[in-house]
Amino acid sequence: MSDLLEQFVSEECSVYVRRLLEDAIADRAKVRHHFELNRFEVTIEHDENVVVLQDVLDATQVGVERMPLAEFAGALRR
Repeated sequence: MSDLLEQFVSEECSVYVRRLLEDAIADRAKVRHHFELNRFEVTIEHDENVVVLQDVLDATQVGVERMPLAEFAGALRR
């Protein structure tokens, strides 16, 4: 798991946030879901099967990561 994803899971993923994101992953009727949370923004793009995770406190490229949807979903289950 990347550092950014690890930070997201440990700092932002309350039970409520996990459920919200899991529901969005399951909802394929909508092609794109975007969430603005406390420190992170999460964009789920079903048409490309990717998730874009952005640390709003880090405006550099290090603060943005694209990953496979399956990898993100797996991290939510940990």
